[in-house]
Amino acid sequence: MNIKEFAAKPKLIELKITDPALLEKYGEEITFFTYDVVGMSTYFDFFDARQKGQFDNLGKMMKQMILDDKGKPALAEDEDLPIDIAAAAVNLLGEVLGKSQSKTSTQKSGRQRK
Repeated sequence: MNIKEFAAKPKLIELKITDPALLEKYGEEITFFTYDVVGMSTYFDFFDARQKGQFDNLGKMMKQMILDDKGKPALAEDEDLPIDIAAAAVNLLGEVLGKSQSKTSTQKSGRQRK
């Protein structure tokens, strides 16, 4: 299979924070947008900052990755989220990025991946 068949333009997707404690506290789901695929440097920088607790870097990356429905940053440079929402957003972004590795391919022979 030609590697070009795996190439795709990133798509803007809606994410919903549905944590029960946050639903109770804020009264509804919290939504934001991000791209379903990011570049390699962003991917590794995000997970490296998360693993090493580099919160300054993680905060900067969140401002780049938490978008509005037009694909523009949802937070201004001088704005921050409440820590409970920020933590939930980081976890949700980690789930989405972790799943983006093989989402454009379907195995055609042998055992199917789960």
